[in-house]
Amino acid sequence: NIPEGAIAFDYGGHLYFDVMLRDSVPATMAFDTGNTSLLLDNLFFQEHFAQSETLIRTVIQGAGNSLEGAYKDTSDWTYRIGEYPHSEQGAIVMDLRKILGNHVDGMFGMEFMRGKKIELNYIDGYMRILPQEEQAPEGYTCIKCKWLDNSQTRMLIPIKVKITDEVSFDGNFLVDMGASTGMLLNSNLAAKLNLKSVLSNTKKIMYDVAGVGGSATDYIFRAKGVAIAGSEINDIRTSYSANTQGSLADSRYDGLIGNGLLERFDVIFDFAKCEIWLRPNKNISKAAIYHSGIVLTPKNDCWIVNGLVEGGNAEKAGLKRGDVVVSINGLSRDKVDLKSLKKMSESAEAWKITVKRGNTTSEISFEKEKL
Repeated sequence: NIPEGAIAFDYGGHLYFDVMLRDSVPATMAFDTGNTSLLLDNLFFQEHFAQSETLIRTVIQGAGNSLEGAYKDTSDWTYRIGEYPHSEQGAIVMDLRKILGNHVDGMFGMEFMRGKKIELNYIDGYMRILPQEEQAPEGYTCIKCKWLDNSQTRMLIPIKVKITDEVSFDGNFLVDMGASTGMLLNSNLAAKLNLKSVLSNTKKIMYDVAGVGGSATDYIFRAKGVAIAGSEINDIRTSYSANTQGSLADSRYDGLIGNGLLERFDVIFDFAKCEIWLRPNKNISKAAIYHSGIVLTPKNDCWIVNGLVEGGNAEKAGLKRGDVVVSINGLSRDKVDLKSLKKMSESAEAWKITVKRGNTTSEISFEKEKL
């Protein structure tokens, strides 16, 4: 049940929309406030739009620790989300599925949202594009944000963060809905606060593909709390980055917030006024305690172990990055959608998984981590 005129999305760490490209090609696309323009997976592009004369080589940078080769298609692009058409000059073409999985055909970003006022409801899974004059309902708190630069495409939100009883700060965080995590501190801030020495109980997690730009290393810990929009969220799972390049080594902001934090609120973005309105929903007191110790990227008939907690239960049981997981607790890939996988990962239930490594198939069981 969604309001009339609303646009449904699937939520499983990212927001996935049904999009119609060039009036005839349906696509499943993620929305990312950290991304500016249209981005298409290269295999999807080749299947539907291959026009080699319009492709030029380029490099792009994101949350990974290096630059990534890509192409830019210089032709005009039109697409429609719900009843809302949009056109852009050019699109980036890259291997997006290695990051998000084979269910994704592309990504749209802030060029579509420029100047709009939108409501996002994580609980019921819909987006509404609102009239600019419509007032936020009762219970919402307005946060005055600021743009990262003159392009006015990436938004910084102020948040009060308490790392420990002794270490706290007022920070500006990049709103990055391409991230499934809650809050991630960048490497410059981590060095400034000397978090390596301040925090005694961190878990190192390494990713083969953390985003555009490839690999990354993060350190997971539990912060005392964050204060945002009049709400205090205590004992929140947080990470800090060890990257030396990319968006998580950018000194212009203190880190990023992703869907793991935003999902605790009903959200209204006013991209014309650079404001975010938040109202706590039933997820506000959600305690994300358990972690599977692995990060899985979905493929057509399996998952790939993309991230692994060093020294964690999963690694001790024998898992390695790059392993192919064909079932979790007896459930194959086609029986577990993104929302179900998110719930399974956060539950206390132990995992028994079937793993293929080369020509060998084995069963690996492990208890969840308290992270």
